[in-house]
Amino acid sequence: MSLSFKNIKFGYQKDKLLLNDLSFDLQSGKIYTLMGGNGSGKTTLFNILTGFIKAESGDIRWNGQILTGLSPYKINRLGIGRTFQDLRIITKLTVLENIVLAMKENPTDRLLVAVLPKQSGIKLKNQFEQKAISIADRFFLDDVLNSQAGEISYGQQKLLTIACCVANGSDLLLLDEPAAGIQPEYRIKIGLLLKDLKLEGKTIFLIEHNTDFIQEVTDHLFFLTEGNILSFDTLEELKQNPIVMEAFF
Repeated sequence: MSLSFKNIKFGYQKDKLLLNDLSFDLQSGKIYTLMGGNGSGKTTLFNILTGFIKAESGDIRWNGQILTGLSPYKINRLGIGRTFQDLRIITKLTVLENIVLAMKENPTDRLLVAVLPKQSGIKLKNQFEQKAISIADRFFLDDVLNSQAGEISYGQQKLLTIACCVANGSDLLLLDEPAAGIQPEYRIKIGLLLKDLKLEGKTIFLIEHNTDFIQEVTDHLFFLTEGNILSFDTLEELKQNPIVMEAFF
């Protein structure tokens, strides 16, 4: 599986491009990190990829499928999951309910339940809940399974957002600052989980600033600056680039 960006251009101002003819590829089974200063276009690139913003030109392909022009819903259905800086969990639902809700064809789908006999509907609901419990256990959330998502710690909420992407069946995970603002124990847990997901063949694309976390998990780095993208194999190589040093460090 692969993700390909070809000649992506975008600007909020007519006379200035935020993203200037970007072209690069991501391969399956690897973790990539996108870095750059504030306002460099990192989240904008994620928004274009997931259909929330339309690029001025260029196209994005996921396993040969053109994503350009598709709605966020259709892009998600192709196996692309995303987390946001503001998390976007349903705080009044439990951890278990959030995970179940993230699953495709979940039993909260009224149309699906309506066409099933009562006993079949109950069996389906139980099957989804058992799968959700297994995912919660994997993501260190088993002890807060029945807690409201708004009442668990911030680190646990970050784990929950990634768990929901996995529950959704996503093969490409777009994670916006997964290590930001959390205790070291949760950074370690997230790092371990991302490495496991990579071994399963998932492609992981991070926006991240925590250099310790980046060094621990990343296979390849990209740096956005003045509309252009620079590519590096290691964090040390990135730090030695004078353009990066001036723009970021």
